[in-house]
Amino acid sequence: MNRPGSEGNETACGAIRKVVYEFLDAELAPSESDLVVTHISECPPCAGYVAFERAFLAIVQRRSTIEQAPPELRDRIRAALVRADERRHQT
Repeated sequence: MNRPGSEGNETACGAIRKVVYEFLDAELAPSESDLVVTHISECPPCAGYVAFERAFLAIVQRRSTIEQAPPELRDRIRAALVRADERRHQT
């Protein structure tokens, strides 16, 4: 990701918006998560965007009566999605 203030800042901000939910759900690799944290600490618009999305998710979670899927199920679903994507790219 590019640092705020650099000519590629808009690209960095766009990258933040693409991974905000993965970041908030702690699904990014540590190195990617560190880049997001660094960027939002230096970019007030992105910090505000992430704060808004964090608050939105908190409201949804409080109002939700659905239990979260067990980690094993989520891992199996992710693996199946990766396999499906790989098959799609092979054809």
